[in-house]
Amino acid sequence: MRYGQAMESRGASGDGKIRVCALVPYPAGITPSQRYRIEQWRPILISEGIEVELWPFLEERELELLYSSKGWPDKARMVSRATARRCRAVARLEEFDVVLIHRAACLAGPAFLERLIARRKPIVYDFDDAIYLLDTTVQNRIFGWLKFPRKTATLCRISRQVVAGNHHLARYARRHNANVMVVPSSIDVERYAPLPKPHRADRVVIGWTGSATSQAHLESFTPVLRRIWERHGVEIHVVSAHPPQLGGVPSRWKRWTADREVEDLAEFDIGIMPLPDDEWARGKSAFKALQCMGMAVPVVCSSVGASLDLIQHGENGFLASTPDEWVENLGRLISDRSLRDRVGRAGRRTVERTYSALASARALARVLRAASGETGVCA
Repeated sequence: MRYGQAMESRGASGDGKIRVCALVPYPAGITPSQRYRIEQWRPILISEGIEVELWPFLEERELELLYSSKGWPDKARMVSRATARRCRAVARLEEFDVVLIHRAACLAGPAFLERLIARRKPIVYDFDDAIYLLDTTVQNRIFGWLKFPRKTATLCRISRQVVAGNHHLARYARRHNANVMVVPSSIDVERYAPLPKPHRADRVVIGWTGSATSQAHLESFTPVLRRIWERHGVEIHVVSAHPPQLGGVPSRWKRWTADREVEDLAEFDIGIMPLPDDEWARGKSAFKALQCMGMAVPVVCSSVGASLDLIQHGENGFLASTPDEWVENLGRLISDRSLRDRVGRAGRRTVERTYSALASARALARVLRAASGETGVCA
């Protein structure tokens, strides 16, 4: 989507609606962070009288180049062109009431453009990962220093309001800004709804879905998967962009597609979300778990970060800190179908009550109204 291509037409000036320009990193419909936060909430925001126009930093062909194996000169030229395009577009901000920045206005460089925007319009800054730490793909490790991860603190300071994806990130943001609200990544409970299980033998399916970067966490989990497979003969499904390297543990890999995402999740009997206990993982949302829980699939998660807020151990899911705890909790679910059903239903209720797209979008609407100066609004 190019600049100025509104996803909904805006009313005339003075119609009482709040107009928001959302500066996002990527084209619509591609990356999970953006899809399940800004894009998913747009229709609900529109119904709340808040019109959002999406301005991606990269176009689709540029995104393909970014994650390709091509050399750094081509990527550097591409990022330079995108930055110049972004700077030209910022001249059009006068027609908006609020600027919503998701992660950063530009993929590379310091916060010079965001500082310029802050002088002209109130900023609501949204982030859902520990992007104040350096984390890059293998293909782009040489560009890591250009991300300027410390600019996250600057963006928090210059913003009217900050929206954090979980409480760990909110604690970081409050060191730089007092106006911080936790708005978790959320699930469209109509789309992510329980489906009938496919007919198969008694073999239980343990499933994982995620991005290329988080797949390293699954691969480091291989020793536990081997113990589970050898003890229980489970079937392991992986839904991702690239085939996993699981050290010979048998698995079934499916390439992730948006069209089949729900159907692929419905094949899981148990979902897993293993994470290391480090600062980056503590800042991540528990979105993989939320996806499964929305489908009434019981989950086992590492006792790290947002999972501690989401999971009540033994009630709506299970938490594990050691390999032995993983084996024990997975073993309980594998051997007891009634337990899987009960925990799965409880997980679905948790998502409906606290992590639905409607609840999160309405929370963001309150923040945007407060940032716009609308009276009588408390974020």
